[in-house]
Amino acid sequence: RLGVEPVDVLVSAGLTPEAIDGPERQIAYSAFGRLLAESANRTYCAHLGLLAGRMWRIADLGLLGELARHAPTVGGALHTLAVNQHLNCEGGLVYLNAGEQMAELGYAIYLPGVSGVDQIYDGLMAAAFNCVRELCGPGWRPTEVLFAHARPDDPSPYRDLFRVTPRFNAEVSALRFPARWLTKPIDGADEARRRLAQQLADEAGRGQVVEQVRRTLRVLLLR
Repeated sequence: RLGVEPVDVLVSAGLTPEAIDGPERQIAYSAFGRLLAESANRTYCAHLGLLAGRMWRIADLGLLGELARHAPTVGGALHTLAVNQHLNCEGGLVYLNAGEQMAELGYAIYLPGVSGVDQIYDGLMAAAFNCVRELCGPGWRPTEVLFAHARPDDPSPYRDLFRVTPRFNAEVSALRFPARWLTKPIDGADEARRRLAQQLADEAGRGQVVEQVRRTLRVLLLR
């Protein structure tokens, strides 16, 4: 859409054109960062990560999305995303902090030396916004949006998406919203489908022990 040949960008990021052919294909986290950074550079679009993330929906998360979509409540769905994120990603993590009044859904990169960090945070916050709104309904909106990177020259694309003015140069990248939304039942949740998805997730295992430790330490540092 922005006038750049996708194959050229993939190759420049060290990927083959076939690397992302299927929805269940996986690439290295470092390659993910390079792909977003290279795409932003070649298109001269500083908020390319935001544009990419706002296209994501829960169904795009595959098995992880199935687990979340059929959880009984919004809080259960977001907790499921945090607990089972190893199914989709090793390099960054989703976390959920729930207080009495406010909830915080955030994303943190723990892999060192990753390119395109700003683009990754933009993309994941946009995707998180879409996912929570899909679970809660169109009446949901964040109270505050935070980004752990510098303020862009033009923040208007961020305001247009989130309907609030984000706070940049924050310690975390996160969405904050009233905690009461966590108890909202998810319309159309199917317990049988959730159980089947959980069985498949259990069969997939918990991932590498080193990655489990890295994720745990990153969450502890956030708290």
